[in-house]
Amino acid sequence: MKVLLAEDNYQMLEFMYQCVPWEEHGLEVTARCATGMEAWTSAREDMPDMVITDISMPGMDGLELIEKVRAVNPALESIIITCHDDFEYARKALRLYVGDYILKETLEPGMLLETVQQLKKKLEEQQADRTHIDALQTFVEYSKKPLKKEWIHSFLHGTEERSDVLSLSFDTSRYVPAAGRFIDAQEEGAESIVEAASRLALEEENGDYVIASPGEMYWFFPYNRAMTAEEVSMQLTKIQRYVQRETGQSLVFVTGEHAGSWEELRTSLEQMTPSVGGWFYITEPGVFTMDQLTLKSGHEDIFMHYTTALYDLKKVITEEDAQAAENWLQSWMNEIRDKAWHPEQVKSWIHKILIDIDLKYQSLQHYSDKPSSVLYSEIHALRHIGELEAYLRAYVQQKMTLAAHLRESSDRREIWEAKKYVETHLGQKITMEGAANHLHLNPSHFSRIFKQETGETFVEYTTKKKMEQAAHDLLYTNHTVDDIALSIGYDNTSYFAKLFRKFSGVPPKQYRKDK
Repeated sequence: MKVLLAEDNYQMLEFMYQCVPWEEHGLEVTARCATGMEAWTSAREDMPDMVITDISMPGMDGLELIEKVRAVNPALESIIITCHDDFEYARKALRLYVGDYILKETLEPGMLLETVQQLKKKLEEQQADRTHIDALQTFVEYSKKPLKKEWIHSFLHGTEERSDVLSLSFDTSRYVPAAGRFIDAQEEGAESIVEAASRLALEEENGDYVIASPGEMYWFFPYNRAMTAEEVSMQLTKIQRYVQRETGQSLVFVTGEHAGSWEELRTSLEQMTPSVGGWFYITEPGVFTMDQLTLKSGHEDIFMHYTTALYDLKKVITEEDAQAAENWLQSWMNEIRDKAWHPEQVKSWIHKILIDIDLKYQSLQHYSDKPSSVLYSEIHALRHIGELEAYLRAYVQQKMTLAAHLRESSDRREIWEAKKYVETHLGQKITMEGAANHLHLNPSHFSRIFKQETGETFVEYTTKKKMEQAAHDLLYTNHTVDDIALSIGYDNTSYFAKLFRKFSGVPPKQYRKDK
């Protein structure tokens, strides 16, 4: 328990300090000050539980000092030690709830010690009462938590009209709603820190909060002259700082329009819940408005870029080019941020690209290291574009490492290099002689070992890969059959159509129509 002494008479100040064995009684004198201003400065740096002060001091008297400290610490106890035996001073002291008023002429060491002990006991009782009340409040809030969580989900789905578990009254106030979440995924239990910060932020206000999960949190601030939109932002920032200090993690908030009824509140919340797409593009802590959640519209479908993105990614992985892979990643992340496509479209697009990459490596290593459903769950669990970027970077690095492993472990490295050559030259005319020259092998020798290792000729393998690419383009692009034929190295569309029918059983146009 901390004590501040203030007295402009040095001898009297030392006498007060020596009168009481402070440490023996569980007390710490944080400062001995000769002026009221010095005492006030000290109090702001290290807030005392008890102030023992003279009344008459230069600059700021003892009563003003007590008043200022009590404004910050309402539980403050104080003792006035003075020469003034004056009713007016006594009346002011009583108004400030001064614990005792002692005349210097009658002061004895035992008297000060006894008075200090009485106030210490009073402080301890008050602290015990506050602890008990806090424990009850915590228990009540803990009991309410599942009810609040159930209510917010029902309310947002329109099955609940109002709440008996929230301390909101639209008869007396309008409310500013705010939604928030941790920027990065958190373990269960992290929300307890947010609850503590929320209680502090709303303890003086007629508001409430719902902490449904680390990814879904809501606050309701009364909207009045004192609690403006700017003040709401300040209170949310305080919560952010508290949580950052306690956990090292960051929160992001979005504030909505103030509401004067339950229906208006639901409308505002529906536009700002953490499931709204705009949250995906927020990667830094802060307080945002609903306008900043609005996604751009009118852009082309992201799937129009599917074939190009897939081809380029396959190429950089096959070539094991780390810098080209990073360039690919940065280029597409910038494009996604700029166009601000809906995150579900982005995730589906990425999922399909990675599935096609996985299918290629499944055929090379004859097993799948991750089922499609797992890949889907991982991608759709990503909370923001920063997590998506990190996930893609790790995925591409893993696939390049796998490509290097397959190349190094291949019984015939020439076969791996030949397949790599086909993958990276699908848009050109590929001949067996050209591939053999690329590998510095005799064409006849190359043809023989390729058939021995793969069970098919090089021409058959090349045609199969080109037809697979054509089938993909027929399904996922609007390109004409002529354009698709040219894109994989066939300038004779009729010949391409003949090869494709042999590959799929139907002509290209029929394949597109049927699928």
